[in-house]
Amino acid sequence: MSKIYLVKIRRLLVDMFIGVHEHERHSKQRVAIDVELELDYPAEGFSKAIYKNVGCYETLVDKIKTLSKEGHVVLVETFADKIADIALDDERVTSAAIHVEKLDIFSDCEAVGATIKKSRNKIS
Repeated sequence: MSKIYLVKIRRLLVDMFIGVHEHERHSKQRVAIDVELELDYPAEGFSKAIYKNVGCYETLVDKIKTLSKEGHVVLVETFADKIADIALDDERVTSAAIHVEKLDIFSDCEAVGATIKKSRNKIS
């Protein structure tokens, strides 16, 4: 029996330069980020060797915040793709789904955005 578990980050809010329009290069926007990581269930369970067995959302949150400060990003898809790559740098992560939304674009909708999903190619 194969077991997995999920690590989630919900509605991480950052202010950043993002978008295709010229005015978006000069004004930060509120962006919400949702992350769902799939990891193999640790053979030893969760009580032993926590830092070895368990995905660390604190580290990923810090890396996302740093990424958001690295300069203008044209597309939410590009930002989500970079976050997925960072998440998959942790070899315990088997797949990552990253949803990025710009919150203040249209007055008649809550948000606009995109989701990127990536999986690690496992060798059997």
